[in-house]
Amino acid sequence: MLQIDQYAHISPLKHIHPVEKVSFSGLFLLFSILTKDIWVTSFTFIVMSVIIVAGGRIHILHYVKLLTIPSLFLLTSLVTILFSIAPEEKLPVETLWSTNFFSWKLYISRFSFHQTFQLAATVLSSVSCLYFFILSTPLHQFMWVLQKAKLPKLFRELLGFTYQFIFVLLATMQEIYVAQASRLGYQHFKGSIGAIAQLVANLFIKSLTTAKELQIAIDSRGGDEFLYDIDIHQSYRTLHIAGIGISAILLTLLTVCL
Repeated sequence: MLQIDQYAHISPLKHIHPVEKVSFSGLFLLFSILTKDIWVTSFTFIVMSVIIVAGGRIHILHYVKLLTIPSLFLLTSLVTILFSIAPEEKLPVETLWSTNFFSWKLYISRFSFHQTFQLAATVLSSVSCLYFFILSTPLHQFMWVLQKAKLPKLFRELLGFTYQFIFVLLATMQEIYVAQASRLGYQHFKGSIGAIAQLVANLFIKSLTTAKELQIAIDSRGGDEFLYDIDIHQSYRTLHIAGIGISAILLTLLTVCL
């Protein structure tokens, strides 16, 4: 699977002005978080997913794999919200499911089920908004948006370096894993533990080496230049602005009428 930053560089959506993409994804994200309405969040998830797959030309299976990563973290939170435990005499009236747990009752109430469903829909719709922006916006466009937002240069530099380091380490991890797997490093439990330990140690060494090389490169240029002073030349499109306006109207109607 291609890395996220590579998706952004090959996406046809990269030619859209970054302010338009920020406004579009930010609008849906704002409505999803503030309203937490099931219709709004479902509409947001569908719109963003269709644009990512059809407009961004990302294979649907790759998109599903990207969604599985935050879904695993979401699942741990949903379990604690969905299930409740209480003495049998204090069991709520509106109980959808219950079972005995020693002298207690493990149950799912109507309220916890609704809260869990609402949280899952809100999180997935918010994640789809962020994926739309990340998968269609290369790093230099993102840095330009931060620059226009008048954020401090030091913050932008640290954010850019961190973003690049993440993908450098992920690529290194994948190379090490393939090399270890080709030598049967993960055939049994004991060998897997040793291989994982070596992988972590090599990643740590690689991160230190890369950071040192980057510092030497910056010092060789005087150390007083900023790497992310960027200027882009892309024009706004009336059709995209109209689409953002229509989306705002539809989201407002969904919030008010349903």
